[in-house]
Amino acid sequence: MRHLVTRSVAVLLAAGAAITAQAAHLDNPNLLGDPSFEDPASLTADGPPFVGSYETFSLDGDQATGGDTVLHDTTMPRTGSGAVEIAIGSVENSFAGLFQDASFPSSLAGTQAWFSGWHKLQGNTGGTEARIEWRDSVNDVEISRTPNLTTSPAGSDYEEFIVSDTIPAGADTARLVYAIQSFGGVQDQTIFLDDVNFNISGYVPEPSAAMLALLGLAPLTRRRR
Repeated sequence: MRHLVTRSVAVLLAAGAAITAQAAHLDNPNLLGDPSFEDPASLTADGPPFVGSYETFSLDGDQATGGDTVLHDTTMPRTGSGAVEIAIGSVENSFAGLFQDASFPSSLAGTQAWFSGWHKLQGNTGGTEARIEWRDSVNDVEISRTPNLTTSPAGSDYEEFIVSDTIPAGADTARLVYAIQSFGGVQDQTIFLDDVNFNISGYVPEPSAAMLALLGLAPLTRRRR
């Protein structure tokens, strides 16, 4: 009986450790704006800057004619009232997706970082790409990128994806990209995306001047100086 109890405790501890390890990235502040896609205005296609909002891209914008769309959705959210619907039509070499940039000090080189979120499939399984592109914003160049995470959601329920990497030397920006494509052949596909995160281990950004003003702390700071 004692051995049975000991084994049960060990199993529970192992399961708890696995859950803790999987969620460790969420213990750090999320550096993305509108991570749950509650505001339709956070989806843009107007060029830089790319910090605080999502830049959408597609081969063309009409899925009904075999094209591709990236749209704000209120019918399939995982949490809150919004999500993003990314869809491609039955045309070979189609693609559609979105990205957002997150800034951080270049002194964080070598620190662990994670890009994660939740996605859900409707219809056919196609090609999925999630990655981090590390950039030097001063020289406007890409330093390196992670391999594409190509694991598509397997069913109709939301599933978590996680891309993990260490920040390379010289990077002060992460471009977080999520896309679907049919480069492997004709395959229509619809993905719902929600609750995305970009987290850096141990990094807590300093409040911006705008945030201090919103909290009523900026006047107090000026008086102390």
